Amino acid sequence: MNADKPPNAVCISPRTGLQVVFAVCALAHSIANAQLYAAPVTAALRPYIMYGYEILPPPGSNWFEMKRDRHNLYFGKRIISPTHSLIAMALSVPLDESFKTPESFRLHVARQLSEKSTDRRNAITAMAVQAAPLDGAFCVRYQTRGEDRRAPNAKGDILIAETVGLSCLHGGGKLLIDASYTERGRTDEIGGLLQDEGEAFIRSLKLTPPI
Repeated sequence: MNADKPPNAVCISPRTGLQVVFAVCALAHSIANAQLYAAPVTAALRPYIMYGYEILPPPGSNWFEMKRDRHNLYFGKRIISPTHSLIAMALSVPLDESFKTPESFRLHVARQLSEKSTDRRNAITAMAVQAAPLDGAFCVRYQTRGEDRRAPNAKGDILIAETVGLSCLHGGGKLLIDASYTERGRTDEIGGLLQDEGEAFIRSLKLTPPI
């Protein structure tokens, strides 16, 4: 993977700027190849100070920083299997649309997740979205499960892609903060300790003044 290109697991609504992390959104070869980018995470206990949030890198071994700027962080984990991949990301994006209640925000995220992907290769098969306040902010926790039907290294097998994330309205509702992880692999590869590392990444999220 080119070090200047982030993984394409995130779809951004052009109307609102709302970032919804889809398990089906261009999970293609970019996630698997992301493991090749060698910028190892060495300071596991030191938070990244970003625009509007702080977050720790995922715990565990073989994590690599794939891209970082003022707003966004992308991590990948080196895994031996050519069909198994794990990424974690944190993002902050300005919002054009306002949400007056937690429920209106939750319903909006649910609608975004429900939209059909134009990618014939991937499809969401299940999702859940529920309120999950953080630091007094409107937040929702979302989870999707999908299928990658044409992964290059899968030899025709269908791979399972699971995404878990937390989206928060911040800065008076003018900024969206999102932290998530996506794991993709064969049914006997996903789950377990790797998801524990992804959950620890999300739990470390703290909202800070957007300055």
